[in-house]
Amino acid sequence: MNLFCFGLGYCAQHLVNALSTSSWQHSGTRRSSGKLVFNGQSPLENAQLHLEDVTHLLVSIPPNETGQDPVLLHHTEIIKNIPNLKWVGYLSATSVYGDHNGGWVDENTRPMPSSSRGENRLEAELKWKSSNLPVHIFRLGGIYGPDRNQIIAVQNNSAKKIIKPGHAFSRVHVDDIVGALLQSAKNPAPGAIYNIVDDHPTSAAEVLDYICHILKKPPIKDTPIDDPYISPALKSFYGDNKCVSNSQTKRELDWQLKFPSYREGYQDILSKLNQGLF
Repeated sequence: MNLFCFGLGYCAQHLVNALSTSSWQHSGTRRSSGKLVFNGQSPLENAQLHLEDVTHLLVSIPPNETGQDPVLLHHTEIIKNIPNLKWVGYLSATSVYGDHNGGWVDENTRPMPSSSRGENRLEAELKWKSSNLPVHIFRLGGIYGPDRNQIIAVQNNSAKKIIKPGHAFSRVHVDDIVGALLQSAKNPAPGAIYNIVDDHPTSAAEVLDYICHILKKPPIKDTPIDDPYISPALKSFYGDNKCVSNSQTKRELDWQLKFPSYREGYQDILSKLNQGLF
């Protein structure tokens, strides 16, 4: 099997690191350096040559400010002519659901994005769905894992604990994203939509309190959401309030979470940090 990644970012790099070298070949693009450069502004050079033997295609590049997907913009016809393409994975985000006042959403919930990020993601999803390609949509929660977590911020006292009463959002460890992608790639179901989140949506403040606990540090001082020193960009992440269900993904992919909540995930990260494993 041959995987090509448009965007060798955080999730894609963890995915290729997990692939069996005896079963998989892989390659992918980077934004500004490396052998295959694709910045979204112009086509990938010699794209047909690089894609002709691909069986699996992962797209992890975000849409532009108009909701246009750069991969579809430049390479739709070439991708449609890949002879043995059986799976396309598009990494979207749970921001497409918008705000639900803390209520639960699943894949059958009508997307009603309340931010430009969510609107652009939904627009890109719709374009992929209408492409007549074997597309699988993965709506990711907040991503954390090695080199992308709050432990260092807590250790160096730069973490900010923002308090918005009743606020919750869903997150997922990168290893569990990889697990879902691999399960889907082995058993393609074109047209499927999967929420990729853990079992325990909760506030960011609760997660920071737990990190302080396992680091044996005092809790971080609360900062109310209406504090004038909170930037608009940071405040915007607290605009949506919802709990995202993963039941359909578990059922359809036989997906087994390695880290059912942030507790298991952060314990594992801390343990590996202490062992110098990353």
